[in-house]
This record gives sequence, structure tokens and C-alpha cells, in this order.
Amino acid sequence: MNKIAQEQIEPSLYANTSSRTLLEGEIQGATVVHHSLLEGAALTSIADLHVLRVFFLISGDASFSHGAAKLRFSERMCLVPDPREGLLIAVDDRCELLEIRWQLANGEVEGLLPSVGSFPYVQIYSDCDQYRDYFKSEKTISRTIIPPHLLPRFCMGSVESIGPDRIEPHAHPMLDQLFFSLAENDIILLIDGERHRMKGNTLLHIPLGSDHGVDVPPGHRMHYLWLDFFSETKGMDYIVDVHKDVERRTLSDTV
Repeated sequence: MNKIAQEQIEPSLYANTSSRTLLEGEIQGATVVHHSLLEGAALTSIADLHVLRVFFLISGDASFSHGAAKLRFSERMCLVPDPREGLLIAVDDRCELLEIRWQLANGEVEGLLPSVGSFPYVQIYSDCDQYRDYFKSEKTISRTIIPPHLLPRFCMGSVESIGPDRIEPHAHPMLDQLFFSLAENDIILLIDGERHRMKGNTLLHIPLGSDHGVDVPPGHRMHYLWLDFFSETKGMDYIVDVHKDVERRTLSDTV
């Protein structure tokens, strides 16, 4: 039986400016940092050709300055800066940010511009493409935040529903996966036949190759981000094969 590694963010962190690394060293080459930033605070990301950084604005208002671009957001969104340039994040209203750092292999940074087109890459959460896969019910809403083959060996999405609902147990041994539960998430994870409750503001590592699924009790909310880390680029073909595009829906359309 694999040991389940998880870490929850304490509510006291939300009242202060803080940065906390979660599940440090759990996945080789990957680092996840939760930033709680008060109004007027700033966060700087330096240029680094060997590290890809992905920022997800969980809540609050923030302005992102990257090269000639200055963008302000007040809703959930994802932004990927060019590793060759720095990034300044200025907080307009207290915000929470998730930062994912992913170690790049030699030569991978050169392939970024053709795939992304231009930086910064921005994806507004409410505008994400949606998909279906065989182990989820029709009422589940699944979103693609960063599609496969856009960034080196990394993709990202989310899953949302209101119970009763269920994701059938399945496995994908070609990738390492983290779940980050948004504040409203309250579900039962099914991992290798064991039940594990996962509430909001928690980062959890799905053990590599394990069977995992979800039970959503009646009236409970499922809403988490999935972060997929691949050792080889070809492993992302699994995501391409399994995720089938569907028309965009909201949660109210499914209940």
C-alpha cells in the first residue's frame, strides 16, 4: 500500500503575506508554492532558462508585468511567463496564488516559443475548453487549463461537480499527478481501495501508478486542479487520446 502524501494550508496563512512550499521533494523536478499576498504586496519571478513557472490566481486581484505586457486580473486564471524574462506580480486586493515550478531538461526552453506562440500564455478559468473521459459521469465538468504538448512534459486542468457523483477508479502510470483542492472542495478519494477524505486548500500526491477515483457525497462539492508531470514527452499522448472535447457548460447546467 502506497503512503498518501498530502499537505493542507492553514487558515492563519490567509491573513498574512506568506509563501509556503507544499510537499517539498515529493515529485522530482517539481515544486509547488502557495502564496498568500496582502494588498500592496509584490512578488518577483526571475528569468531562469532551466525552470518553467506556472501561476494560477486562486482568488483576489493582481497585476502581472511581463516584458511590455501589463495585465490585471480579478478572477481565476492561469499565466505562464517566458522563462527568459522576469515577472512582477503586484497585488491590488489580497490574493492567493499557486506557483508551479518545473525543471526543464536541456534544450526544452528552445521549443517553447513555437508551441506557445507568444508569452505570457494566459488562460482565463471561465473560458477553459472542456472535455469528457470514460471514467467520469456526464454531469462532471472537466476543464483543460494547459493542454498537452503546449509546455514541456506538463499539463493542467480541473474537475468540478456537485454530489452525488463518482469518478471511477483508473490509473495512468506514465505520469506523476498532484491534486490541489480549491476551498469549496470536499470529497472522498478512492486510492488503491482505501478511502481518503480531501477537503479544501490541500495538495495531495496521487501515488504513481495507483488506482484512484472519487466519491462525491450528496450535496458536497468537488472542485480541484490536477497537475500532471511527465518524464517523457510522448506520455502526453495519453491525455490527447483520453480527453474528448465537449461543449462548454457551467455547474448550474448539470444539476
